[in-house]
Amino acid sequence: MIFAPWFYALLGLIIGSFLNVCIYRIPRGESIVLPSSHCPACGAGIRPFDNIPVLSYLWLRGKCRSCKASISLQYPAVELLNGLGYYACALRWEMTPATFLNSALLSVLIVLVFVDYHHQILPDVLTLPGAVAGFLLCHFQSREFFLDRVTLWVANAIHPDNPDLILNWVGSALGILAGGGSLYLVSALYRLIRRQQGLGAGDVKMMAMVGAFLGWRLAGLTIFAGSFLGSLVGVFLILFRGRNLQTRLAFGTFLGAGAALSLFFGPSFLRWWYAAIR
Repeated sequence: MIFAPWFYALLGLIIGSFLNVCIYRIPRGESIVLPSSHCPACGAGIRPFDNIPVLSYLWLRGKCRSCKASISLQYPAVELLNGLGYYACALRWEMTPATFLNSALLSVLIVLVFVDYHHQILPDVLTLPGAVAGFLLCHFQSREFFLDRVTLWVANAIHPDNPDLILNWVGSALGILAGGGSLYLVSALYRLIRRQQGLGAGDVKMMAMVGAFLGWRLAGLTIFAGSFLGSLVGVFLILFRGRNLQTRLAFGTFLGAGAALSLFFGPSFLRWWYAAIR
């Protein structure tokens, strides 16, 4: 089905419009269902033909039809990101269960990235159910995320007759422990040494969710990539924006970007890395 990725991308655009609702309302403790979409400036309801992903923003020239207040560029950006993410998933895993699973992960990551950027929080209502869903549905995940020596050894120790039967479950469980556990240890050590809070609990829960979907190796790669991206931004702010080392950055934003990179490029990067160090 050559057109399937494009149709799936359209679905991603539509869901992206709903993600904007989640990004705005979840941190404020508001319902994501009621009331219907409305302008945050004047409260006017958004008509269906003004709620078409990306196109409506262009047609309205980035302004509310009723009060002419500016509409943030974030709205079409989120829709496009989600649409492109869905398209990439459909290309990578075709129309298989792994595509739907990883598309859902990307959508949650997009919400977490923008919520953390604006509010410096990673809501439990997303991370905790996400970790549970990642583990419960790991049977449908691509095996490439969990196929490694450690996971195989643990699966063989638990079920020597048929380790493949539980490989994904073991890989997801190890991912939760490695993703959330490693950040928890870092946070605890930082608090012990510096006598102050370093990483938030939200980062720990977010990485437990990422580990549930991607396994322990890609959870580790996500932390590395997120830390690297955060360091680059931090250096940029210090050199060109006059910030200092005490500047707080939304680490979840960088972890979300790292998780997306790990999702699409992590397995091939690890294969290259293992071949390079042999």
